[in-house]
Amino acid sequence: MACPFSDSRRLFVDLAFSRDSEGFQFSEKLGGYVVSRYDDIVSVLDRPELFSSRPTVPEFPPMVRDLFANKVPDKGTLLAHDNPDHDRLRKSVASFFVPRRLERFEPMLRAAAHDQIDKFVDSGSVEIKSQFALPVPLRCIVVVAGLDPARWEWIGRCLALFGGITKSEEELSIQQRVQDVLDLHAYIAGVIEDRRNDRKDDLISHIWNERDAGVVELTDFEHLSMIPGLVLAGHETTTNVLSMGIAHLLHHGLWERVSESDATRSAAIEELLRYESAITGMPRLVTTETKSGGMTLQPGDKLFVAYNSGSRDSTKFENPDEIDIDRRSKTQHLGFGRGVHACLGAPFARLLLRTELKVLRERLPQLRLETPYEKIKYSEVHEGRGPEAVRISWDPPTHHDIGSRVQSNSATKMAARPHDQNMTVSEICQVATDVMQITLRPTAGSGTPRWAPGAHIDVKAGPFGFRQYSICSSPDDRDSLAFAVLKTNDTGASHFIHNSVKHNLELTVRGPRNNFSFEPGSRRTVFVAGGIGITPIKPMAAEAKARGEDYTIIYLGRKRDSMAFVEAMTGEHANRCITWVTEEHRGQRFDVSRYIRSLDTEGLRVYCCVPEALLQDVEKSLNNAPPDVLRLERFAMPSESGTKNTAFEVVLGRSGKVLRVPEDKSILDVINDAGAGVMSTCNKGLCGTCEVRVLDGLPEHRDAVLTPAERAEGTTIMICVSRCRGSKLVLDLW
Repeated sequence: MACPFSDSRRLFVDLAFSRDSEGFQFSEKLGGYVVSRYDDIVSVLDRPELFSSRPTVPEFPPMVRDLFANKVPDKGTLLAHDNPDHDRLRKSVASFFVPRRLERFEPMLRAAAHDQIDKFVDSGSVEIKSQFALPVPLRCIVVVAGLDPARWEWIGRCLALFGGITKSEEELSIQQRVQDVLDLHAYIAGVIEDRRNDRKDDLISHIWNERDAGVVELTDFEHLSMIPGLVLAGHETTTNVLSMGIAHLLHHGLWERVSESDATRSAAIEELLRYESAITGMPRLVTTETKSGGMTLQPGDKLFVAYNSGSRDSTKFENPDEIDIDRRSKTQHLGFGRGVHACLGAPFARLLLRTELKVLRERLPQLRLETPYEKIKYSEVHEGRGPEAVRISWDPPTHHDIGSRVQSNSATKMAARPHDQNMTVSEICQVATDVMQITLRPTAGSGTPRWAPGAHIDVKAGPFGFRQYSICSSPDDRDSLAFAVLKTNDTGASHFIHNSVKHNLELTVRGPRNNFSFEPGSRRTVFVAGGIGITPIKPMAAEAKARGEDYTIIYLGRKRDSMAFVEAMTGEHANRCITWVTEEHRGQRFDVSRYIRSLDTEGLRVYCCVPEALLQDVEKSLNNAPPDVLRLERFAMPSESGTKNTAFEVVLGRSGKVLRVPEDKSILDVINDAGAGVMSTCNKGLCGTCEVRVLDGLPEHRDAVLTPAERAEGTTIMICVSRCRGSKLVLDLW
């Protein structure tokens, strides 16, 4: 009998034996005690302070350590970092990988898949791993990262020293492979430096934007450390999942069923990740004496946390050794891991796999598995898992238009953003101390996009990326639009705009978008503005006046000369505008909460754009009011640190089902217990997989993914960690 874990074909047999054994089996092959039961795996992954991830990336051998010093990061991207460094580094990239944001890359992914199929479609047979499953994700992740797509093969070769699966056509010496690594890091460092002042729509630029915005503090060397590992993991995982997945689907006669729609493809991907992920597991190092799996573990003990085993645990998954694309499970699979070290690129992998499966279905009719299923050879047992080769065949085309080849630009070109436009600065004026109003006209000569009061635009502030500003002009003006910018104490975007924006300068603008829309027809409307918060309120109040609404404006500020449009607002709205200047009332502040509590909430609508502390007072004063009374826009994200859990109700908006979320359970747990089936990879608010649209209510954001503007909008929520700021939250779910 072979030693456990020595035969890759018997991996799942060995893992099943390990699950049924007491304690943890020790494996020389896997370098530690094998953690194989689902609950034990989750216990380890959810306690990173006790189980360090440092062994995930082996130390450089002595012969290259000096060569790599200060040139090649020694802990990889994120895998080998423990906290606090891990969460800080991950924060620089987390918001980039939110699923809905990645959708913009789908045309590029489709084009890359089509381009690769063009090379072999006429042959009727291909080894799918080397000719499709490997080059497509590598080409795509190179583009997404911000590297030169023409160098994708060289980049893949350079990663071979770190276990990459791209093989060179020639046998390279260890010296050449080491030099490749040095050359690759020098090249990436050069691209990072170029992007310092020349931002593009890529990951390297995104990290710069996060650094400039003060979201994260990073050194240039740490910036460099984020890219090679993401490129490596970004293509290796999808390559193996697709290669194995196609073999499984064809062998079990599921290909046609899976190809019915995006929904069936998405369901199949999740089941394939559960059934056989490309990640066998990851090592961990015990840091403190602790008990786990019925054993007492000592500091220095090494573990191998077998993700693939947990996803086959029969106590969590019914018939776990069968592929069931209709599977509805309350338990999250571990195909991408879990916790703080869950696969960062999981949303990108899902999008890419779904796109690849769709294009393969379009282009290759009557797809068949040519390699005998039982003879597929797997790579040796280690952290990763994948087949060496899988050959498939199909009916070759008789016409050049087989499979409705979608015409698109080359995969090396990014799809243009449909809402980007250049606008010219036509007027600049000072509307208060440190507040500048900028008027824009379309450069192309066409009219401005239509917008409604409360809307904002995203303006590119040079090297600081896009920033959101409320439109403060009139929506009836189709020739121009205006926004106002407060010069803040930092040295970021507001300083750039105040110091660098000049007459006739072209600015790149996105939108308009509206998450703070004015809805006329209320019995009574109250507008509350504090400081620069007057900008969205100004056109709202004008609309209310034009419609003959019953409205009141409360405009608050510390000093009169710092209050933008104060004379215009008092002049236009006369006795309907309460202007309260703290300096003129001997430092006494206006009691907004008391004023609002005095109002009859029936038919009332309150629009509020004030600093966070005051906004929370307004929210509390309306705790017992109907949920649609308060409409708000935040200056920045509220801090949720130290917030205690409270119980609340979640309404599934599409079905009307009402669920109670207790203090000790997450929204994700509760709705999945009720059969919602929402996926999550990290369960820590880090990956964005569980994002759900909010239809009503105020989210209490606790994730590390949403931007400050998105948190302020309150239109989406990461349900694995975030909660409700009131008594009820309505989500866009069945």
